[in-house]
Amino acid sequence: MNIVRPTASQQSVIDPIQGDAPELGFDLRAFGRLLWRRRYVIINTVALLCIATLIILFQLRPVYSASTLMAIESRKNNIVNMDAVLTGLGTDVAAITTEIDVLRSRRLVGKLVDKLDLTKDPEFNFELREEDPLNPVNWVPEKWKRMILGDEQTLSAEAAAAQDYNLVVNNVIEALGVHNPARSYSIAVTVKSHDPEKAALLANTLAELYLTDQLEYKYEATSRASNWLNERISTLREKVRVSELAVQRFREENQLFQTHGQGLVNEQQLSEVNSSLITARTELARAEARFQQLDKLARNSIASEETLAEVLTSPLIQSLKQQESEVLRRRAELATRYGPKHPNMIKVEAELADLQTKVRLEMRKIVSSLEGEVRIARAKVRTLEDSLNGLKSENVEANRAFVQLREMEREAEASRVLLETFLTRFRETSNQEDLQQADARILSVATAPTEASFPRKGLTLLVVFFGSIATGIGIAFLLETLENGYHTLEQLTDDVNIKGLGLIPHLFGRNQSQPEQYILDKSTSSFAEAHRNVFATLMFSQDRSLAPKVIQVTSSVSGEGKSTFALCLARLLAKSGSKILLIEADLRRPTLQRRVPEIAASPTLLDCLQQNLSIKDAIARDEKSGCYLIAGGHTPEPQRYLVDEKLQQFITAARQTFDLIIIDTPPVLAVSDVILTSKLVDKTVYVVRWDKTAKESVRTGLSQLSDTGVDVAGAVISQVNVKKHVGYGYGEYGHYYGKYKAYYTN
Repeated sequence: MNIVRPTASQQSVIDPIQGDAPELGFDLRAFGRLLWRRRYVIINTVALLCIATLIILFQLRPVYSASTLMAIESRKNNIVNMDAVLTGLGTDVAAITTEIDVLRSRRLVGKLVDKLDLTKDPEFNFELREEDPLNPVNWVPEKWKRMILGDEQTLSAEAAAAQDYNLVVNNVIEALGVHNPARSYSIAVTVKSHDPEKAALLANTLAELYLTDQLEYKYEATSRASNWLNERISTLREKVRVSELAVQRFREENQLFQTHGQGLVNEQQLSEVNSSLITARTELARAEARFQQLDKLARNSIASEETLAEVLTSPLIQSLKQQESEVLRRRAELATRYGPKHPNMIKVEAELADLQTKVRLEMRKIVSSLEGEVRIARAKVRTLEDSLNGLKSENVEANRAFVQLREMEREAEASRVLLETFLTRFRETSNQEDLQQADARILSVATAPTEASFPRKGLTLLVVFFGSIATGIGIAFLLETLENGYHTLEQLTDDVNIKGLGLIPHLFGRNQSQPEQYILDKSTSSFAEAHRNVFATLMFSQDRSLAPKVIQVTSSVSGEGKSTFALCLARLLAKSGSKILLIEADLRRPTLQRRVPEIAASPTLLDCLQQNLSIKDAIARDEKSGCYLIAGGHTPEPQRYLVDEKLQQFITAARQTFDLIIIDTPPVLAVSDVILTSKLVDKTVYVVRWDKTAKESVRTGLSQLSDTGVDVAGAVISQVNVKKHVGYGYGEYGHYYGKYKAYYTN
C-alpha cells in the first residue's frame, strides 16, 4: 500500500504570517507581539504604580509657593554731588549671586524667625508637631529606639533652646528659594509652606527685612566712618598746629625771611649783586678796549678815519678838525700859485702843523681820561666780586637750612591738605546719614497662591502613567530575556540554526491523558492536522527521491512528548492508508505496551534479540489504526542490543515492506542510545516542548548529535498551548485558532 502524500497546499500552511517578510533592523510586528504577550504585566505595572501614586498623593499635605520679586538698582540717584561711603551694588553675575547668598544667610533668616516668632510654629519647629500615627518610625517603641540610636545627650536649657532655634532656621532655609531670572537684574524670593497665607507673609517679610538690612548696614557704615573721621580730624588739627609752629620757629632761628616775590632775601641779594657784577665787567671790557685802541694811535701819531671815529665825541677835536680842513684847503690853493718855499706856503704849513699838534695833545687828554675810567671800572668789579663771594658763603648756609625748612613746610602742608580733605569728607558723610536709600526695590509683592505647587497631581499622574508604561515594557523585555523556553519555530531556528518542522498543540481535559486515542477519534482536528503538517514538511522539504523511509524521534530530556508524537504520527498515517511501522527503541523506559494494551501479550524487540527470535514475530498490528508496532522491552544495558546485526538486517528488510518506519529513541542528554540508532535511520526528528525545554538543553543536545554526524531533519515544538500562543501574538497557529477554526473538529 502506498503512503499518502500531502498536497502542495498542505505545505503552505506551516506559517502563513512569517512568509517572506522583509528583514528590518527593528521588527515592529515582533515588538507588537511582545507587548501583546506581556500585556497583563504592563497593565498590572501601570495599575499598581498609578494606584500607589494616587495613594501617596492623597496622603501628602499640599505645599504652596509664594514669590516676591525685587530689582537691583542699576541706576543711582545722586541728590548731591558727593561720593557715598558704600558704593552701590554691582549688576554683574557675581554681585547678584552675593545678594542671593545674603537673602539665604542664617543672619537674615534668623531675623525673619525672630520677627514672625517661627520657633512657635509647628511647621518649622518639628518638636511641636504631633506624632503621625501613619509614620512607621512612630511604631517603634522608645526603648528600642534608645537601644539602636543610644541615649540622647542631655543638654542645658540654653543649649537646647539654641539647638531648637538653629533647627528652625535650617527648616526655614530649606523652605526658601532665591534665584535670579535669566537676563535680568531681578531677584525672586520664593517661600514654600503648607499655608498659602503664611507663604506670602514669609516671602514679603523676608524682602522687607532685606531692604531694611541694607539701610541699617549703610547707616552703620556711615556712622562708623563719621566717628573715625572725627577722631582723625582732631589728631590732624593738633599735628598741623605743631608743624606750623615748628616751621616758623626754624625760619626765625635761621633768618630765612622771604621777600614779596616768595624768595629768600639772601637769594635776592645774590641775584642783584651778580647782575651788577656782570654789568660792571662788561663796562670794564668796553673801557679797556677803547683805551688800548686810542693809546696805540696816540703813540704812533696815526690820524685816520678810525681815529676820528673814536674822538668825534670831543667838541675841541671837532673844532680843530674843521680848522685843519680850512688850512688844507688854503694850502691847496697856494700850492697852485707858489712853490714850497714861498713864505705863504711856509706859513700855511706852520699853521697846519700847529693844528695837528693840538689834535694830538687833545687825544692824549682823552686817553688819560679813558685810563681813569678803566681804573674806576676795575675797582667796581673787584668790589662787586668781594660782595658776591661773601653772599655766596652766606647763601650756602642759608640753602642748607632752607632745605630743612622746605621739608618741614611740606610736612605741614601735607598735614594741612589731609586735614582739609578729612574735613570735607566729614561734612559729606554727616550729610549722607539722612540721605541713605536701599540698593534694591520690591517690584511685586507675594500674594497667597490659590493652587498648590506640590504635589501637582495631574502632572504627577501623567508622568507616572507614562513612566509606568515604560517600566512595564522594560519588565516585559526583561521577562522575555530571562525566558528560557521556545515559543515559535522562528525562535528555535534563529537560536540553533535548525529547520522548524511544525507545532503540535497541547490537549486539555480528558483528551490530555490519551492523545493517541484522540487523534483517531478526531482525525480532522487541529491536533491531527498539525501532525500532517509536520509530515508534509519532512517529506516535501527536499527532493522526492531523497524522502526519508526511516526516521527516529528524540528529544533533549524526558517528558517532552516525543513518544506521544511518534505514536500519534504512526497511527494518523496508518489510518490514512499508509503502511507504517513504529519501533520502540527506548529500552530503558518503554511505554508503548502501556499506551496500547492490545499488544501487551506480543513479544518485544528485546525478547527477539535476547532469545534469538525473528523480529518479525514481535510485530503487532494496531487494530484501531492499522499501524504496525514493535514494543521495546526493558533492559539496563540497551547499547549492545541496539547495535545487533539482526536489528540492522530487519530495518533493511522493512524498508521494502513499509512506507515509513518510525523509531522512538531515548532523550539525547539522558543516554547515548540515539547515536547508536542513528546509523539505522535516514533522518532524525528533534522534539522540543513548548515553553518548558531549556534553551541550553536544546543547544547541548543538538550539539552532541552534530558532533557525531547525526542527520537532524528538523525540530518539532510539542504541547503548544494554543490559546496562550495565539494570545501572545504568535502567528503559527492563526489557521488553527481563529477564522479557520470551522475547518477542524476539535
